Amino acid sequence: MPVPPTVSVSTAPSSTAPSFTAPSTAGSAAVSPAFQELRATLVLFSREKLAEGASAVLIKARVGQQEWTHAAGVRSRDGLVMVQTNDRFHVGDQLRVMLAVSVMKLVEEGRLRLDDAVATHLPGSLATGSSVTIRQLLDDTAVLPAAPSPQADALLGLLVEQLRRAPLEAVLRTDILTPLNLGATLLLDTDDAVPVDLVHGYVQLGGEIVDVTSPAASIEGTSAGLVTTVEDMGTFYAALLRGQLLSPPGLIAMKRAVFDDYGLGLDHWDDRCTNGSYYGHAGDVPGYGSIAMSSADGNRQLAVFMAYPPGPVSTQPSALALEMTGVAQVALNSGCRFQFR
Repeated sequence: MPVPPTVSVSTAPSSTAPSFTAPSTAGSAAVSPAFQELRATLVLFSREKLAEGASAVLIKARVGQQEWTHAAGVRSRDGLVMVQTNDRFHVGDQLRVMLAVSVMKLVEEGRLRLDDAVATHLPGSLATGSSVTIRQLLDDTAVLPAAPSPQADALLGLLVEQLRRAPLEAVLRTDILTPLNLGATLLLDTDDAVPVDLVHGYVQLGGEIVDVTSPAASIEGTSAGLVTTVEDMGTFYAALLRGQLLSPPGLIAMKRAVFDDYGLGLDHWDDRCTNGSYYGHAGDVPGYGSIAMSSADGNRQLAVFMAYPPGPVSTQPSALALEMTGVAQVALNSGCRFQFR
């Protein structure tokens, strides 16, 4: 399957409205056949989603020294600016992994234990007598009255803010963003202006297409509304999995057993290149989908961001999110020479 030749990324948009399907790519000129297959799979996926109504697709893949980035579509549906590979994106539940890192740092400092009841640290946050633990919030086994993931993230954010006595944005900046120099990553609060380089997302409400890029729909009770780039996302996961953010016991606790489906804030997928697991997370919020996964050593990585075709808002996971995850796993597995079956 042919792939487009590698070219330099153009950061100067045309004065005319660009086509949804005009991609920008960048990467190493000399790549292995396996990496070419990975690229071809993802280019085809990008073209198909744009044809179905997605307004933007951003991708970054890395296998060892081989790197490739891809940007196709437009930053907003007015069509004036083509999307760029370093544009920012709402990434939803990717926040869970960063929250888990900040919680595990508190565990390492002896400020809390994973099996503490949430109510011990946040009185009144749950029903009286609730025995839900911090571990259950992180591994998505807590029984909560509202949609589990958003409420769990809100509680974890409040927990971190309470124990650090600082806003969540400041805690994440101290724990993760500043040490890793993730300058494009930030938490948008409801009063924050939309960054110029933030890709717009859209949904259908009452038969109309509505722009949902504004951070006004952030996670209740926190400063949440995580935006980042494919570059920063890869840097974060590589640093986490290589032990740069947590002690070895803390990282092991987040990963849990190799064949678990989910750890403490980390999702698992089959890595057929090593017969082990990929680690990462999916982000699925109105208007946007993202998937980021890395091999256990951080040496093979893939991040895919998509501004969804506008559709009705649903409380259920998007079928597109599941499709993105499946394609990402197939593509990353195809990027190695040998596979376990």
